[in-house]
Amino acid sequence: MDARLHLRRTTGYYYFMDLGGLRDSFLSFLNEVPVIRAIVGGIIVLFLPGFAWTLALFKTLKNIERIALSIGISIAGVTVCVLAANLLFKVNITGTNALIIIAVITVIPLIIYIIKRSMRKPEIEEVEAEEKEE
Repeated sequence: MDARLHLRRTTGYYYFMDLGGLRDSFLSFLNEVPVIRAIVGGIIVLFLPGFAWTLALFKTLKNIERIALSIGISIAGVTVCVLAANLLFKVNITGTNALIIIAVITVIPLIIYIIKRSMRKPEIEEVEAEEKEE
């Protein structure tokens, strides 16, 4: 098997083929323990994307608010993005494709958060320096 990601078109729909045996080798233990698979899958689908977006969009939230918003944003965001990819780009809805879409919608807000944080950091250091002088 080739280690590259393949995009294949059949009957007007695109779908990602095998990830070079990654699914067979690295994630094979998840098939043996379905409880772990359900927990990991639930966290990936129902929590991580929303948590990443709450980090990027909201500066001050209490923990319970961030968790509640994370779950709501994840449910809505993952559903909309997977369906949009299917309708607009003719990408089949499969587990691998959904995982790739979830990874993309999780990484984008994390990049935004890191950029915002790096831009904010010098301002915080200046404020702390002014407070020490006083």
